[in-house]
Amino acid sequence: MFPFLILIVIIGIYAYKRYVPVFGVSEVISYSIEEDVVVLDLRDYQSTFNEPISESLNIPYSYLKRYYKEIPKRKLLIIATDAIEKNLAIRFLLRKKFQVIGFKVIKNNGGENQWNITSKQKIV
Repeated sequence: MFPFLILIVIIGIYAYKRYVPVFGVSEVISYSIEEDVVVLDLRDYQSTFNEPISESLNIPYSYLKRYYKEIPKRKLLIIATDAIEKNLAIRFLLRKKFQVIGFKVIKNNGGENQWNITSKQKIV
């Protein structure tokens, strides 16, 4: 019975980190970027090449643990491919003392990216 409880706890922690959204970080529908905000694009290089987002820093999630020190210590707006990638990245960045102010999940649909950035304005 005891090993069964340990297994349930481990599975619960795993599921929580992957599937439960991070409290205090909300999705950004439309936005403008202040000068002190960095747009961090976590999508893979091929998605970024096919649907680029201007003025963004591209570090795919799989490389985030290796290259997070290259991210400027400013407010971050996260762009991810799916909710799991977004949740894991935000939790990791918060542990590393980054300030994540919002996120946007962009599906890879092969279409034109409808997300544009307007610089030097406040986030809506």
